[in-house]
Amino acid sequence: MAGVLSLPDAAVLVAARGRLMDALPGGGAMAAVAAGEPVVSNVTGGIAGAGRFTADYWAEHVRAPVRFADGIRTLLDERVDTFLELGPDAVLTAAGPDCLTGQPDEDVVFAAAQRRTGDGVRTLLAAVGTLLARGRHIDVPALLGGSVRPADALELPTYPFQRDRYWLEPAAPEARRTDDTDGRFWAAVEAEDLAAATEALGVDAAPELAPAIGVLADWRRRRAERSAVDDLRYRVSWKPHRGNGPAAPDGTWLVVTTARVEDPAPLLARQGLRTVTVQVEPGAGPLTEQLGAALADDTVTGVLSLLALDDRRRPGSPLLTVGTAATLELVQALAELKARQRLCCVTSGAVSVGTDDPAPAVEQALVWGLGHATALEHPDRWAGLIDVPARLDDRSARALVAALAGLADEDQVAVRTTGLHVRRVVPAPAEPTAPPAHIHGTVLVTGGTEGLGRHVARWLAGAGAEHLVLTLDGDPGAPDVAALADELGERGVGVTLTTADPTDREAVAALLDGGVTGVVHTADLVRTGPVTGITTAELDAVLTAKTGWLTALDDALGDRPPELFVAFSSVAGVWGGGGQGTPGATNAVVDAIMRRRRARGLPATSVAWGVIDGFGVAADPEAREQLRRRGVLPIAPEAAVAALAHVTGGDPVVAMARIDWPAFAPAFASLRPSPLIGDIPGVRAAIEAARPEPDEGAARRLADLPEAERDRALTRLVRETTATALGHQGAGAIGPRRAFQEMGFDSLAAVSLRNALGAALGISLPATLVFDHPTPAALVEHLRTELAGPPEAEVDEAELRRALATVPASRLREAGVLDVLLDLARTDGAPAPARAVVDKVTDKIEQIDRMDVADLLQQALEGTQP
Repeated sequence: MAGVLSLPDAAVLVAARGRLMDALPGGGAMAAVAAGEPVVSNVTGGIAGAGRFTADYWAEHVRAPVRFADGIRTLLDERVDTFLELGPDAVLTAAGPDCLTGQPDEDVVFAAAQRRTGDGVRTLLAAVGTLLARGRHIDVPALLGGSVRPADALELPTYPFQRDRYWLEPAAPEARRTDDTDGRFWAAVEAEDLAAATEALGVDAAPELAPAIGVLADWRRRRAERSAVDDLRYRVSWKPHRGNGPAAPDGTWLVVTTARVEDPAPLLARQGLRTVTVQVEPGAGPLTEQLGAALADDTVTGVLSLLALDDRRRPGSPLLTVGTAATLELVQALAELKARQRLCCVTSGAVSVGTDDPAPAVEQALVWGLGHATALEHPDRWAGLIDVPARLDDRSARALVAALAGLADEDQVAVRTTGLHVRRVVPAPAEPTAPPAHIHGTVLVTGGTEGLGRHVARWLAGAGAEHLVLTLDGDPGAPDVAALADELGERGVGVTLTTADPTDREAVAALLDGGVTGVVHTADLVRTGPVTGITTAELDAVLTAKTGWLTALDDALGDRPPELFVAFSSVAGVWGGGGQGTPGATNAVVDAIMRRRRARGLPATSVAWGVIDGFGVAADPEAREQLRRRGVLPIAPEAAVAALAHVTGGDPVVAMARIDWPAFAPAFASLRPSPLIGDIPGVRAAIEAARPEPDEGAARRLADLPEAERDRALTRLVRETTATALGHQGAGAIGPRRAFQEMGFDSLAAVSLRNALGAALGISLPATLVFDHPTPAALVEHLRTELAGPPEAEVDEAELRRALATVPASRLREAGVLDVLLDLARTDGAPAPARAVVDKVTDKIEQIDRMDVADLLQQALEGTQP
């Protein structure tokens, strides 16, 4: 009664209550009852108002049941989440968690300050420790009676100590001792130590061997550099598909096209594909309205988009077409409509499958980059990408239909006269005899004063460039720009800073008047986010920033090709990434431009970078650590630019990324198979080892659990899945009310969590899941609603009677419901075997047939006999 009564009044109350209790008749008892509505700890279960504590109240308190759970729930509604029991034992602490219906256990803490047995001080400190470990503030110096100064009190973590071992384990002993002569010899060579090298070889240190040691040391260094680069290099490869699949997919496919694209439906029909065509008009209204009715047809099982084939140029855009913009809108419309059909996008000439294939169409390539991200963000709504010849005939249409039918999960396919080709990413070590790039003369670097461009400028200065032309968007007199120019000048390199506009062709030509020996295009504009959030204006802006200088220099140089022409792109355009729709699309365009240059016989290499340490997402230490746990390892910027010497001359597009494939591949292919990376050594085995057994009944089992148990199970699932998405070893650090953004969630983690939860529960969840429900507790609430489904509609008895009026009893018997109806009609309430009921009602069939529906329902609902 602390805070309510004075000490003398409280003593009077306790004495009076004791006398009342003694005066009660014998035979009574106090009990805690677990029932559908638990008995709780006070009279009303609500907050008592002023003047409530009257004599009548205490008389009622003696007689009334103890409504403990109602009191707990009232406090929870008031945002109380900490319960410390101050009593002679822990009875209420034990009963408290059972009152948390609909409330995750992790949100609320119960602790008892005393127990009937045991050390009282130890029990009190254990309670205080429990509160501290659950994040509650404890005044530790006050608790210890001033024996510890506040300045000496140390903060302890509020989670259990994580006993993870980080020390390197010693290598397993080998079966036999090995000779370390090779190691000693090459260590001596690298140090150019003639005496140690000859000692390792067991020969005399003759002076004439000294030059050889220098040559070997130089060879060793170059080999080590090249080997380090080779470990990072990947390329895109195409290989013929030799498998046999179904001739045509099941169901009907909705063909989405525009008036500018020839309808292939008759051609596809000859190959056995059932189609229905919807001709949309981009810009004439939302595609959700133009397609809604067609997608509502249950017979439509897939969507085949030919929108990308509409190559009309969008006004004011150098590369974005009406078709590519409409394709983006279609992806977003299907997401908004929560369409169950999978989308397959058809392009023409977006990819080149070999040297005999035409160079890729730049505008078409954008759709492939967009598709890579869509496949990862919406795996349940994505069928794939199929590139077809400019003109479809029966042969190519047959191959297209076969691709739609599914070729062992292949979702990146090219149809050519030679058959079907499937896309792969494979390691791409440099040719052993390929010479490094020769850097000399004047080199132009776009974006050369910021980001990775600064490192490129420094590397070029050290590699032999005599003059650097650096483009920039900002102020040439800015301190950091001036400092870079001074640094390069001190190294004997001339520097020209320019803010020229790439759309000004005369200005671009003036920069090249003196001749350039090399071009490195690093200029970029980074925009990330889910595909459903991309606008065409944003896509166009990033595309212009990314390709403006590239296309301007390509046009201006014409037939005066420099010896070196390198453009920076991203692996988002090669294998995609969650939240990387815009980078994927724009960098796929960069790669296509460079492939077209190479097809013209001109120097061209696109370097698709992975994560560079200190740049982009890797600028944040927490995000960088998350990437490491997912198998995406950052490359040091100095190592990245040094690798440029070894990337030219091979494939026109080289991906440079440090990937721990056993860690990366299982997550990348977690919800949809990805043959794209399946030919990389070790990937298939890693995916198979990590593949969980499907649990299709999980959602049903969760929905059938009692409410409190279901909430606990959902909370546990969300926390564990969140920990996995962030790369943590356990869910201990995942607080139910801590925002996902505070935990370090990026778009990739958000998509990973959404995909994993969707797979575990068998439900479709939006890509914006963690943004719409920003904490684990909020997400649990949303999932609870999703699992519950729509509320059951109330039965309209009058409508039911009218519906049954047309059903004769013989039909009820044929449908198998007559037995149940008659069983319900029994008055004794005892169940009867269905066979016995049938035997007994044979003589009543005619009587039942003569009954009207009202009598029939009356019998079922009220248990009367006919």
